[in-house]
Amino acid sequence: MVSYLEVDRPTAECPVEVTLHALRGRWTTLVVRELLGGARTYSELAAALAVSDKVLADRLAQLVSCGVVERSRVAGWPPRVSYALTPRGQALRGVLDALWEWGSVDRA
Repeated sequence: MVSYLEVDRPTAECPVEVTLHALRGRWTTLVVRELLGGARTYSELAAALAVSDKVLADRLAQLVSCGVVERSRVAGWPPRVSYALTPRGQALRGVLDALWEWGSVDRA
């Protein structure tokens, strides 16, 4: 496998860029973090994150389109939707762990 340090000209298809594209936007990593704990309904995510409906809907749509999150209907009335990480989304755990560690380092 080629390292990102060995690529002469980075492109939009670069795996690092693909990952950053999937996680772009404020609140996106926090949505993924919440879903690492298991599937959540839209209202559970909204309550946990205290984010506007527009932002949450946009982030979820983005994550679904990138194959990070899957959306499924929950049986019953009223109709509800559940969101869960796909295997590709679960693989982001290590990425978030690395970001947490990097951000926790004393910046003095």
